[in-house]
Amino acid sequence: MPHANPQSIATQTKAAIYLEGWGMPAEEVLALARTLQALLPSLDWHAGDAPVPGALTLFLVDAGNLAGDTRGAVWNTFGPVEAMRQAREAGVAAVAVCRGGIGRLPLNRVGVWVATAAEDWAQKLQSLVRALAALQWEPRRGYQDVAAWRGLAGLTQANLLAVTASSESAADFAGLLRQACSTSLLRPAALSVAGVPRAIVDRTLVEAGMQDTELAAVAPMTLDGVLRVDALLGFPWPLPDQAA
Repeated sequence: MPHANPQSIATQTKAAIYLEGWGMPAEEVLALARTLQALLPSLDWHAGDAPVPGALTLFLVDAGNLAGDTRGAVWNTFGPVEAMRQAREAGVAAVAVCRGGIGRLPLNRVGVWVATAAEDWAQKLQSLVRALAALQWEPRRGYQDVAAWRGLAGLTQANLLAVTASSESAADFAGLLRQACSTSLLRPAALSVAGVPRAIVDRTLVEAGMQDTELAAVAPMTLDGVLRVDALLGFPWPLPDQAA
């Protein structure tokens, strides 16, 4: 049921999201942008042309298609890695979403790489964007400043391997956190969650021994105002020359 608070989606200018595919047909990426525009119309989804200034760029990486079944075309996987590096150097907010085995990509990469086994890109990207939008939440203004995506700067300058998690209820946020953390032996270095009151998140992090998480953003409601939980957890991913 939609939330009545207008702060959930009230923005002076629509926040823009640009989709760029790697290992995907251009027509598929364009169709995905149109689908997401219908599913989450409070945002401006686009693909194909150059991104509008200030847009959040999502690099959609099908690692299996890029590397091939036998990994014989592994050099193709350097494309999105270089694209992420260029985005960072240009100061562009960008996140890579990798389907088909992130282990196929070069180890030496920068930025936030979200691993997913989901076949449904639309569902995955909606959850991811709602979690990222929590970094833009401000108690008095809600999501009114989401269009600038300035709150993502700290996250996108980090080197992280990330996962997303969603739930229809905030009551079991602790269980959701345990499930998301089960994919890594490391504690998360970053957490962005929408749809859970700050007090519940803080208490859960203390109980889990994660109260020292460097980057933790919390929004009590989701971008579209629907009662659900969307979370992004980022785990440290040092460059090879930093791992000694």
